[in-house]
Amino acid sequence: MAASLLQKLSGSRYHDRCRGAAFVVLLSAALLPTAAAADEEAIRTTIEGFLLEQTASSDARVEIEVTLTSAAQRPCQSPQAFLPGSGGSISGRTTVGIRCPGDAPETRYFQANVHLYGEYPVPVRDIAPGETIQASDLRWQEGDFSRFNGRLITDPELLVGQVSQRRIGTGQPLQQGMVKSPRLVDGGQEVALRVTGQGFQVRSSGRALNSAARGENVRVRTPSGRIVNGTAIDSGVVEVR
Repeated sequence: MAASLLQKLSGSRYHDRCRGAAFVVLLSAALLPTAAAADEEAIRTTIEGFLLEQTASSDARVEIEVTLTSAAQRPCQSPQAFLPGSGGSISGRTTVGIRCPGDAPETRYFQANVHLYGEYPVPVRDIAPGETIQASDLRWQEGDFSRFNGRLITDPELLVGQVSQRRIGTGQPLQQGMVKSPRLVDGGQEVALRVTGQGFQVRSSGRALNSAARGENVRVRTPSGRIVNGTAIDSGVVEVR
């Protein structure tokens, strides 16, 4: 009788332990996705905040899309974002590093797309190669800067007075390489020389040995036969320092 009672009590405790173990397993299983989701959200928020901070000086409207991999579901208690390599301007597809001190793996990498929306100048007419761009040739257009990989010219002051290097269609975004500074000096042309020093300036003349745009180097032969190097600063004018 006593043995039978002991068996019943023992069986009851065994079942209680099984039920308790099952409860712990179920509880752990329920908590794991929640913890993983919390880490994933923390990493996403860290990346978005970091990229917004990096683009804060831009006048453009910023939109960020973050792509997370399974690495984001692993524990990361204190995520810290950084730009791999030398960094640089941020637009378009961007790689962002995340450090998770004390967690494994400690360093992880994720992809994000940074869209910069704003206005930029475009031509109101077709511009032929060799034409000089005037202020009246431009109007503002809104779009996504990031698709031009940093080559888009957004300041009209960098366009007015420039010469087209190719045919540019109406409404076409103007990018680096499409325009160049006008030629101020032609090779073989007689030019005015300005020799500038500490507290003095001497004016002379000479013959240019090469063509140059504003700010470019010009070699000039003086009437005495001496060759000097200067900088094109105006039409037919070379400054020597």
